[in-house]
Amino acid sequence: MLEETGLRGELLPVPAAVAVRSYRADWSPTLGLSYAAVIDRGVPLRGESGQPPKWVHLDDEWGSAFPEDRDRIRAHVRRLAAGTG
Repeated sequence: MLEETGLRGELLPVPAAVAVRSYRADWSPTLGLSYAAVIDRGVPLRGESGQPPKWVHLDDEWGSAFPEDRDRIRAHVRRLAAGTG
């Protein structure tokens, strides 16, 4: 999180998602664990040079190499908001 956004935060203890995927056609699949953190979106983001991060509202569409992740992220946020995630 620090490398991609410049933010320090405490990750929630339970993984938000688990996936096995290949990030390039010539790479072997890898196991990925994704964790969530709750951070005030008023905090300024500082990303890597040439890769500026930005806050995105969950109702908006955003580009992704894995577009199926959008619905998973939205579902996870709903579970957190309901106190069941």
